[in-house]
Amino acid sequence: MRYRKNVGDIGEDFAAKLLENSGFRIIARNFATKQGEIDIIALKDGVMHFIEVKTRTGSQYGYPSDSVTKIKQDRIRKAAKSYLSNRRLQWKSISFDVYEIMTDLIEDCM
Repeated sequence: MRYRKNVGDIGEDFAAKLLENSGFRIIARNFATKQGEIDIIALKDGVMHFIEVKTRTGSQYGYPSDSVTKIKQDRIRKAAKSYLSNRRLQWKSISFDVYEIMTDLIEDCM
C-alpha cells in the first residue's frame, strides 16, 4: 500500500510542476471531504481546474485514466461543489481534468 502511495505522490508532484511551468497557479492540493478528494485545484486564465492525477508504473493494466470511473467522477464533482460552496466562490468557467502520468516517462524527463 505504501508503495502505491509513493507512486501517486511522485505523479502528483510531477503534475503540479508541469502545471506551474505552464502558468497555472496551484491553490490547493489533496483537498478532501466526506464526498471525495481532489488531487490538485489550480487557476489559469479565469478557469478553475479540478484535477485528478493518475499515475502508473507501466501500461500493463491500461491507461491511468481508465481507473477514473463514473463513481470517481461523481465524487470529484461533489468534492468540487463542496470546495466552492464552503468558500462561497462562484466561477463561470470550471474544468475537470485528468492527468495521466507514467513513471517511466518521468525518469526520461529528469
